[in-house]
Amino acid sequence: NMLISNRSNTANTVLLMLGSALCGAAVYAGISSKRNKKKKRDPETDHSIGHELVWKCIGGAMQSSMLYIGDRLKIYETLRECCKKEGSYVTAVQLAKETGYHQRWLREWLAQQAAMGILTLLPAAADNGTIDPDSDEGLHYRLPKATATVLADPSSSEYDIAMISCVPSLVNRAKTMLPEAFATGIGRPYDEPDVAEGIDRHHKGHIRDIFLPKVVPQAQNGKVLQLLQQGCCVADLGCGAGNLILAMAAAFPNSTFHGFEISPQALGLAAHHIASSKLRNVFVHDANDDSMASHVHEYDLVTTFDVLHDAPNPAELIAQVRQALKPTIGVWLLADIPAAPSVRANIAQNATADTYYAFSACLCMACALSTEGGAGLGTLGFSVPVAEKMLIREGGFANVHVLLEEKNARWFVVT
Repeated sequence: NMLISNRSNTANTVLLMLGSALCGAAVYAGISSKRNKKKKRDPETDHSIGHELVWKCIGGAMQSSMLYIGDRLKIYETLRECCKKEGSYVTAVQLAKETGYHQRWLREWLAQQAAMGILTLLPAAADNGTIDPDSDEGLHYRLPKATATVLADPSSSEYDIAMISCVPSLVNRAKTMLPEAFATGIGRPYDEPDVAEGIDRHHKGHIRDIFLPKVVPQAQNGKVLQLLQQGCCVADLGCGAGNLILAMAAAFPNSTFHGFEISPQALGLAAHHIASSKLRNVFVHDANDDSMASHVHEYDLVTTFDVLHDAPNPAELIAQVRQALKPTIGVWLLADIPAAPSVRANIAQNATADTYYAFSACLCMACALSTEGGAGLGTLGFSVPVAEKMLIREGGFANVHVLLEEKNARWFVVT
């Protein structure tokens, strides 16, 4: 979602690839894996632990750069097509012909992908020695079917590479934005195209696989679904490029949908997507000039997907929603990252907390602290206790409960 300039989160397989990729045992020549298994290492005295952590991070960054290239240049899509048949494979020669990219660069990329574990390097073919098994013709690579689905099939619920689009821009922020932010305390909002694209792609799958088939039917024991089917007025706070309102508008033609967004880039994308859809029951508003606050008691339902923890002033957004909902009958479906109540709990319970906190510093918290006095919640800042405090005790709502948690999102029903 792109209110406060384009945000989300984050995808399981890609997060694990980025956060857990190891550079290899060869880097640590003096380390015995047998010894490590037998003896618990002490970080106070064992330098190998620090070496491993450093190269884990360097390795993850470099490997993710190649994952980005495979996605950005649509090489994974080509590999998926070439490897559809059982036992089929590609060579650098063939891939160069299929893609138009330079063979020497593809040779290096294919080797890296095999070393990383994305591709399988097949055994040398028995051909009476006519082809050098280490030549571009003799190196046969296969993209396994399940991995191909994760990397190159947006229609599948297993598709999980979308957030890789964000990584170069976010890593660049460590150089261009974070040093000053650490010194001044002020972050920066974001509108980088790659970040917007990655979040946009990632959200599409969640809307299709979780929101429409699970959240909507379960909310208020089916009452929200019935309301949408009969016809009602819906607002989406922080609509980004319009994915959520477009999906709902197509699914519920009797209802009317209004998206509110402040990012110029997101507004442009949303307007384009709405025009392309030819749907007549969906609209987008520039919240810089026409905020939800000006639409008093107009909406039966408000949705907000992955926004509040990015907002410099989430309390203001909460007040806008309360004012815009119809009294007594209005419902707010609100999603955020499933954070634990404390730093200790997040580190202990969340296997990808290291990646979440890095995303937060580069992206979410940076946006939430982009103005003086910003709330600075960050990626793991909107826990259940925080939600109850901000929505009920401070925001004036009567009830908030967790409807479900799935695929890096916690959905609340707020009334």
